[in-house]
Amino acid sequence: MSKLTFRCIKIKSPGNQHKKIIIDEFGSINDFAKKIDRHPRTVRQYLKEKRLGSDTFKIRVSNIFNKGFKEIIKCEEDQIREMVQNIYENIKMYIAREDIYMFEKLKDLCVEYDLYIETIIMQRNIAILYLYKNQIDKAIGFMEASINTVRISNYSIKWKSELGLMYFYGCEYKKSKKLFEEVEDLLSEARGVDERTVFLHYYRYGLLSNNTNKYPLAEKLFEKSLEYTKTQAEIGISTMNIGISYKKRKKYKRALEYYNRALDIFEDNLNRSILLNHLAELYKCRRNYERALYYSKLALRCGADNDLESLFIYYQTYAEILMCKNEFNGAKYKLFEFIDRVESNSLRKKFIKEGISAVVEYGRNNRDIDILEDIEYLILRIIKKANKNIITQSILKELPLYKFL
Repeated sequence: MSKLTFRCIKIKSPGNQHKKIIIDEFGSINDFAKKIDRHPRTVRQYLKEKRLGSDTFKIRVSNIFNKGFKEIIKCEEDQIREMVQNIYENIKMYIAREDIYMFEKLKDLCVEYDLYIETIIMQRNIAILYLYKNQIDKAIGFMEASINTVRISNYSIKWKSELGLMYFYGCEYKKSKKLFEEVEDLLSEARGVDERTVFLHYYRYGLLSNNTNKYPLAEKLFEKSLEYTKTQAEIGISTMNIGISYKKRKKYKRALEYYNRALDIFEDNLNRSILLNHLAELYKCRRNYERALYYSKLALRCGADNDLESLFIYYQTYAEILMCKNEFNGAKYKLFEFIDRVESNSLRKKFIKEGISAVVEYGRNNRDIDILEDIEYLILRIIKKANKNIITQSILKELPLYKFL
């Protein structure tokens, strides 16, 4: 289904609905009129009428489309429900800044027509949109409001899992863990929960466990998620994350085994680039810098030009490998360019902090005054652009220390 826009959010009259269906199916009203043996002027007149023509005309239309007339022409409430469901099922398509205005407009329509469930669903959709925009606090607020008002078990399970993910991204790990445990209890009692919801729950819980040093638990959760996978991508990301867990435990051979399995599974460049960057990280940890550099360059080559967040992470890995080889000067300006391009809501703050911290640490350890002056100038420029909220005070306080080295 195509993505909705702000202009799509309106109630269509019966005539306009019918006209769209005719054009979609036959290309023109003239061709449709010929098919039902009516003059085009008569058909156009029927489409202007509230009753949409005679009973004979309606019967002929139903026969042509092999549907009941009420299936062809939807009431106002059904039109709204269809738009809400479109967004709910295709939420990943809605990442543009202007989409929030369209979401709010549709939510207002739900309220106007007393569509209680659809209003709650739109509130959840708004929460997910804020999550995609990295406005975690707003996302959590809307999602909590949705969960507190919904009474449908399957929605509650799905949304609590999503809220757990939001708390995870907000680094509120205790709250995230509590929600995932609640979902675990709900799943044990629920019936008819779709497999993708179950897969995402175990996958997200695994991510939390991997980031809170619960590596054996993370591995079990990712293994559990594999029982509910439906696509090659899902199999690949769970397999890759088991490898990440082993890598964090410094079990590099086991990690490499899972990484290679995932590499054989992934068919798309997005997931392949993520995995190639993890392979670069693994070989960097093993101090095999040439091999690390090889995979790092492959990751950059596979990454999408418009995916600034991923490219920043890959280039940070590339720069860190060059630091280990004492060849960082060749990469620093490209890394600075990435840091300078980002906005606080387009790239997670922690990645920017990590990138700057790595450069500061390298400069201090190597007593490289030029690099420290460059990064200080970069930070001052970011602050001037009113993005100082993305820089930690501790890093800012550290920077002048190079003068005393």
